[in-house]
Amino acid sequence: MVVNIAALLFVLGITFVHSLYGLFSGLLNAFCAVVALAVAFGYCEPLNALITGQFHLHSNYTEPLALALLFAVTLTVLRVLADRFLRGNVRVPMYLDWVGGAVCGFIVGQIVVGVMVLSFLMLPWGGRAVTFEYIVRDPENRLYQDAALAPDQRKQDERVVFRLGRLWLRSDEFAAGLFARLSRGSLGGDVAFGAVYPDYAEWVRWTGNTVQPESLTAPLRDEKQDGFERGVKVESWWEQTAKLSEEFTRYRKEFPSPANNNPSYQRLEYRPQPGHRLIGVRLALLRDAADIYKSAADHRFRPTQIRLVGDLVSPDGVREPVHYVPEVLGGADARVGANLRIVDPDANFSLPAAEQVRIDAYFEVAEGFQPRFVEYRRHARTPVTMGMLAKAPPTERLTAGGPAAGKPAPDQATGAGRFVDAVNRAASGGIDRLPFALRLERLRSDLSITLDGRLLASGRIAGDRSAWTVPEAEAESNVARLKPPEGKRVFQLQTRARRAASIAGQALNFAGAITSQYYVYDNAGERYELVGYYAVVKRGGEDYLELVYLPDDPSFRQMLDFREGQVRRLLQEQDDALLGLIFAVPPGKSIVALDAGAGRIEFGEAIPVGE
Repeated sequence: MVVNIAALLFVLGITFVHSLYGLFSGLLNAFCAVVALAVAFGYCEPLNALITGQFHLHSNYTEPLALALLFAVTLTVLRVLADRFLRGNVRVPMYLDWVGGAVCGFIVGQIVVGVMVLSFLMLPWGGRAVTFEYIVRDPENRLYQDAALAPDQRKQDERVVFRLGRLWLRSDEFAAGLFARLSRGSLGGDVAFGAVYPDYAEWVRWTGNTVQPESLTAPLRDEKQDGFERGVKVESWWEQTAKLSEEFTRYRKEFPSPANNNPSYQRLEYRPQPGHRLIGVRLALLRDAADIYKSAADHRFRPTQIRLVGDLVSPDGVREPVHYVPEVLGGADARVGANLRIVDPDANFSLPAAEQVRIDAYFEVAEGFQPRFVEYRRHARTPVTMGMLAKAPPTERLTAGGPAAGKPAPDQATGAGRFVDAVNRAASGGIDRLPFALRLERLRSDLSITLDGRLLASGRIAGDRSAWTVPEAEAESNVARLKPPEGKRVFQLQTRARRAASIAGQALNFAGAITSQYYVYDNAGERYELVGYYAVVKRGGEDYLELVYLPDDPSFRQMLDFREGQVRRLLQEQDDALLGLIFAVPPGKSIVALDAGAGRIEFGEAIPVGE
């Protein structure tokens, strides 16, 4: 709102002043403004490349500064020269003088304010500049630009709709669009401005839509790195003819918030709009283009910072430059493992920067589109050639921050799907049977334990296993099952704790077990809370058992709060230490993921609860 009001007042003020100066002065100013616009946009990118490459100034700030200074200095010099050498005036009727001056003033105002706003928005604000948001979630989830389209041409209703933050008078779009029409080879050779920037104002908003203000809008360039030249490369690209079914695609509709810092994912098939198709590109994000702080390097980005540029070729051969941002990413989100993630413009990603980090980006493009290059952040560009076109999509699916799915590094489990290897499938699933039968007399003597016949309804058990359990042959005359809450089924995950904790991402975060809450998710994205747990470890040469089952206790906080302090350490140290997690889930569900304090871990295959 602040930016919009300021831009409106400046345009109206410039218009009013020019109405007083008259038509002749207005024409001179309009000519000077157009020339200054051409100089600023025509030389901004070469000047920015020069000062970042030679003087190694911070690329987050050099480009907006170069654009604003080129325009302001050129406009000032031209106006001073005009005042010095064109002293006469032209007499025209009074009303024509006023109206003509005002029209010229409006054009000048649109150009001046447009360039200044673009320079302002190019600064690293982090997607929101003085209450002006670059890309905004539509609160009513309506398609702001597609109101005239038929229902089958609109995007899927299950997804959030976004609108681009715009000035009321579109001053920035006016200035950039005017220069794009004037440009013929402004970026060197016969490369027109519009061929690289089909919509410059949109590009400014896309690339400025960063994870946080400290994230780079453009790569750094210094003695050690050059993110402009070595920022990204294309390994291959392909036509995605097979549909992206919900079996392999995940979508998160909610944005993380303090109240819900890890919203659930849902399965969602990706369907291109009619008249569109999908192009997949396997990219390598190079370390030179990463966010670097001291010795740490990460690729912190949003999907809008990856751009595919090319030409839309009509049947009669007319070429129109267009650009797209990814709709689906693979290998960018550890929470979905080797699955693909359908992305929104405000989705945040962070990948440790090795020499190169591979991701798959899927772009929804119009029929007749021919790609030319990919850009990562501002100015890290690499060509997309026909020689890179693959006959079919890659057979390997990428996982975030690791090798391709199915190709783990030696002695290292990678990817969310590996968590299933640590699960004892025979003792996991919709199973209400305890892993060991408990002694009925001992349970009855403990007033903190509640029984329903020979079913354990609730309670806490801690001590040597021999004191609490009986041989399996005596299970039927003792307590061997859990009583599920009304209308629910018991769902258990039994794991070898040390093995589960060693997989990528620390699936079971014992270091933070006191504060980490545990949940499971079904294939519809619904989340279910922990209602109990059990652990068996070796202590003093004997098995030590701790079991908690509190399905109806509101004080239970879905955490592993072991009574014996050594249990947490022993779970991490002992290969045969056993951990079981107990959840209450409606019948008929299939559980696909676990949230264990360090983030969501997809199983890779569903575990049914049963009816």
